[in-house]
Parts: sequence; C-alpha cells; structure tokens
Amino acid sequence: MHRLLIFHLLFLLLSTTLSAQTPSQYDYHPPLKIPLILASNFGELRPNHFHMGLDFKTNGRIGYNLYSVEEGYVSRIKVSPYGYGKVVYIDHPNGVTSVYAHCSEFKGSLDSIVRATQIAEENFAIEVFPKKNEIKVKRGEIIAISGNTGGSTAPHLHFELRDTETEHALNPLVYGFDMEDHKAPEIRGVKVYGISEDGYRFPGDALRRTAQKGTGGYFISENKITVPLHYLSPSGGLGLAFDVIDRLDGAGNQCGLYGSYLIVDGDTLFGQKTDRIPFESTRYVNCHKDYEEYAQNKRKFHKSFRTRENDLPIYTEEGLGILFAKPGDHFDITFVAFDVKGNESKISFAIEVSTGGINLDDALVPDLTYLQPSQPMRVNSDEIEVEFGIGTVYEPMKIDYETIDHLIGSREEPVHNAYRITLKNPDPTVTDYYIEMITAKGRTRTLAVEYDGDFIHCESKYFGTYKLKRDESLPTAVPSGFSSSTTIYSKNIMQWRISDTGSGLADYDLYIDGEWKLLEYEYKNRLVTYTRNPDFVGEKEVVLLVKDNCGNVYEWKSTITFK
Repeated sequence: MHRLLIFHLLFLLLSTTLSAQTPSQYDYHPPLKIPLILASNFGELRPNHFHMGLDFKTNGRIGYNLYSVEEGYVSRIKVSPYGYGKVVYIDHPNGVTSVYAHCSEFKGSLDSIVRATQIAEENFAIEVFPKKNEIKVKRGEIIAISGNTGGSTAPHLHFELRDTETEHALNPLVYGFDMEDHKAPEIRGVKVYGISEDGYRFPGDALRRTAQKGTGGYFISENKITVPLHYLSPSGGLGLAFDVIDRLDGAGNQCGLYGSYLIVDGDTLFGQKTDRIPFESTRYVNCHKDYEEYAQNKRKFHKSFRTRENDLPIYTEEGLGILFAKPGDHFDITFVAFDVKGNESKISFAIEVSTGGINLDDALVPDLTYLQPSQPMRVNSDEIEVEFGIGTVYEPMKIDYETIDHLIGSREEPVHNAYRITLKNPDPTVTDYYIEMITAKGRTRTLAVEYDGDFIHCESKYFGTYKLKRDESLPTAVPSGFSSSTTIYSKNIMQWRISDTGSGLADYDLYIDGEWKLLEYEYKNRLVTYTRNPDFVGEKEVVLLVKDNCGNVYEWKSTITFK
C-alpha cells in the first residue's frame, strides 16, 4: 500500500509538471457563444479510430456562429459529402492548428474561395490549401456556421486541436480548454485473457466479470478471479482489460477514458494517458480495445496490455503489460481510472491461478495457415492470388486455403493495412467489373478494381465473403419536391434523390442551358440540391447526369420555366 500511495503522489506531481510544459494555459476564445457542453470527448473509442477531438452540442440544430479560437491564418479548407463535411483548419502562432468540422457554410473570404474553387473544378467536393497568411483571421472572428454535414449523425461542432508541425491530434481538455467536470469515470467490467509473449490473446480464453459500485469503490463478486491452467503457457501470461466510460458535467453522454494505471502486487504494470494521438496510428484502436466486445455488445473494454506491434503513444509504461503467471500464483490487482480533472475511480481484487501442470505447447499458432501481424503472406490458387503485407492483422488469424476463392479471413475481424486481391479477368473487353464484399453484420461493401490485361486487382480493408460482379445498371435520379412532368418552378432550391444499386455513386453534375451549376450532395439522405439566385428566371433546359463507379451514366432531362 505504501508503494501504491507513493506512486499516486508521484503521478500527480508528474501530471502537474507535464501540464506546465504544455499550452494548457492558453486562454482560447470559445468556438461557440453558447454553453459548451460535450457530446463526446477526445480519445473515445470509435469504429477503426479514436475520436480525435471534442464534439460540442448545438442544441440539436444548425446555424450557430463558429469563432476562431485564436488569431492565425487559414491553412486548409475542405468540402466533402463524407467524413468532416465542410471543414476549416486555422494555424496559430503557438504551433497549434484548430479544426472546425461539419459546418453548414463558410463565411467571408472562406466562402468566396470555396465557391470559386468549386466552379473552377466543376465539383462539389474540393480541397484548398491557401498560402501562409493569405487568409488571416482574428481571435474571435466568425469563420463558419455550425452544421451537420459529412458523416455527422446530428447537428454539432466537431472541434480539434492539432500540433501544426506533426499534425498529431491533441486533447483539447489538456491543451487549453477547461471544462467543468466533477464526475469520476465509471468502471463497468473486468476481463482476464490468456495471452502470448507478444500480447496476442489465446482464442476463447477470456473470463469476464461485472463490476459494481459500492461505498468504498468498485468491486466484483467475491473480489477474486480464479484462472484455469489452460490460460497459461511457458512464455506467455495473463492480460487484463477494463470496461470504462466517463461523463462530464452538463450532460449524461457516455464519454471516453482519459487515463488509467494497473497496479499488480504494489507495482505499476501498465498505464495509459490520451494526451495526443497521431492520425497514422489511430486505427490501432482496434487493438487497444477488446474488438469483439465493442463490435458485438458496444462494451468499451480498454486493454491494460498491448501487442508488440501496437505503436500508440498513449501508453505510459515500457512493457507490454503481460502478467507472467505460473500455477498456484496469487496476485493483488488494483486498477485506477482517471479523467483530466483528476477525478478517479478504483477497483481492487485478487487473481488466483489454479494449481497443477500447464500447457507445454509454447506456440500460439502451430502451423503456417495463420496470418501473423509481423509477417507477410501470399495465398495462390488457379484463379486468385491474395497478398497480405506486414501489419494486415492485429492478432494471428487462420486463413482457410480451401475457401479463398469466395471467403477471405473472418468477416468479424478488423483489418489494419489493406491487403491485395488479384483475380483472373473473365473478359478483358469488359470494364464494368467491381467486387462486392459482405463484411461484419452482413454489411455490403463495393470495392473498385484496376485492370491489368488478363487480371483484375483490388485492395480491401475488410475481411468477408466476396464476388466479382458486373455493373450493367444505371444510377437513378428522382425529383424531390417536384415531378418529372413539372414545367414551371418558383422555389429557390431544386432537389433530386440519387442512388445506385451496383458499384456505387461516383459523380453528379447539373447543367442548365449547358452551363455547369453547383450541386450540394447530402449522402445521408441521398439528396443533391441546387440553389438558384432569385433573378435566375426564364425557360431553361435542365440536365442532371449521375455516374457510378463503373462509368454508367444516367441522364435526367427536362425543360423548365423558372419564375
């Protein structure tokens, strides 16, 4: 207990020292002039990534002014139907870049440069990198309007701070934003795994216990977990994970864990703190969390161990966090979860290992049919070749050679680095092929292909069943709010619902009397919208072209008198 107390005091001292060395004292202007209430915080577990910023609530609606948090210049503007939607990046003199995503519109010179670029490129989706100091902004200047564009599922502001030089995402709650928070993290469960010396889990070897909150902290039934002998191996050990969420003042939303440390018999075995995350490493969230628990049950188990390949910089200890154990061992476990404000929760229990002999099989995977994270692998048949590079998987996965012509890997397992599929081209004169892949939970993914004479190539970041298909059907475009027979139109906006049942939508273009017009695409509702000027009147020929990824083009055409 004395060692635990000393560690905790040292941790608080170190945290204070580190905080003094970061830009935590910057007095940023708020990005919104409404109460700042978080829907999500930095580091929250998401599919294939950590949440890399803060989500500020906007009272369930769009239309709030967004303000630059500090003086600087606009370094990047992007418009996309997906992801961040309409987003602006501002570089500041302190070496930090602020990011404002899911905007409904830009203001001032930002709006002008975006529209000019869209017209010049004849495309709604554009990206602009203004020169340094070309578009200067003042602290507190209105730069955009809050919205719900891109991959946003509800109106809000997704806000980020990034290290300008490295582009690493920074935790705004550490780097300058002070949010009220008096709520400690909630510990909801514990899992114990049998793991290899590289941190890989033994399939099926996991014990789960539900955590409950008592007057003295969190606890599990009997405050003890007994581990069977088959969890052990001569070179491996045990790994622990904890289901933890956090909440902040002002809302009941589940937020992510900021930090934790694992104490075994009074010594620190493992720890984490999400101060910064490189974008190139964020996909390792699939390895940091218990992926199956997250995918199947939405439970947020953070592993207090890691695999050898996991390069996330959030871990505070040098080792992998493996609890090396032998028959009959007893361990006293304490896990502490904490937030940026120092609110913490604790759970303590014992692990007891059964007595007897252990499994003498020292290898996690005894044959070459397993794809290893640290090794490439190539599988061939008469009609197909699949190439897996280093880092395709997070843990060893068995590859069934007999089913490789229609099934690759396990559809429930995540992919880190894309792998390559090469198929024999059934007909080199045809150019409308694509690959349809059925992944986790029956989701359908369409993969674009490349042609190489007698072969077809594609890359995939998913496992699952797949099939080479031809896209011989046209996309569709159906008027919304008017009909194909409409000849007189007086509204300011025109909308069409567009879709494609084959290879997926690739492009959409509107021409009025032969002149290209800007369409805004909202993929969540499959709507394209044209906004006309009030003085745009008279009889016009309206043509909407919708193209899919295999080059099929649908033309919607009508003559309409605008009033």
